[in-house]
Amino acid sequence: MATGRAGEEGCAVLRPVAATAVREHAGSAVARTLAVLRALRELGPGPHPLAVVAARAELPAPTAHRYVRALAREGAVEQRGPRGHYALTETPHRSTHLVDEVTDTKVGQTSPALRAELVTLQSRTGQVSLLYAPLLVGAALRFCIDRAVGAHAAALEAAPRSALRRLWSAPLDADAAGLAILACLDGTSSPGAPLDRIREQGHAVGPSPLPEWESIAAPVWRGSVPAGAVALVAPRRQLRGAVARTRCVHAVMDTAASMSGLLTRTRVRHAG
Repeated sequence: MATGRAGEEGCAVLRPVAATAVREHAGSAVARTLAVLRALRELGPGPHPLAVVAARAELPAPTAHRYVRALAREGAVEQRGPRGHYALTETPHRSTHLVDEVTDTKVGQTSPALRAELVTLQSRTGQVSLLYAPLLVGAALRFCIDRAVGAHAAALEAAPRSALRRLWSAPLDADAAGLAILACLDGTSSPGAPLDRIREQGHAVGPSPLPEWESIAAPVWRGSVPAGAVALVAPRRQLRGAVARTRCVHAVMDTAASMSGLLTRTRVRHAG
């Protein structure tokens, strides 16, 4: 599998916002979003002028303004104090999805090595495979950073747009992928959610945002830190049989283990 600097840079995307370096990925929508969030976090509490936020994020002021406004509409950022001053939202809350300006659903957000694992999962199962990273600032979300759809492109194109948006980004408690991440976060308490079972079994199963589809997901780790989740979504009728479901669960968990190994080895190299 691919290694080296390209792999290390791609792996860096699959980290929680609180620990993500994004400047080397300034060409992607996800990276620009994270750059703005990181800038606000590094500037500290209180409102900050847009020009200062833009400079800290290393983005042109108009670009930073567009992303700040999109984040404000989703509740992660708020305008406070003098005109043109922004701050991170202090009260966490849930959001249904990130708007189009914030969510980048294009492939290529990961390293070649992680991408190869995702494509292998799709080929092995014949279903749609997705890789998610957590966004833990403001609304706690999981968002898709890469996917392999195989022969299901037409089915996805025909799906309701609202369902697709939830597939690309949604609160952590919305589906199996988010719950797989949520179950691994320190100090999480979500009454009614099957988090203990997910921790014990190492995977989550549940309805997909796509109507009549199911989702199977497993957490991806970077050492002892949850870095995201890999998920497989398939038409419900194709997972009704115990054999088919078990095969897909094993495939997802194998992929999660391989990705975790890649990310952990990258972390060890950086630490050395």
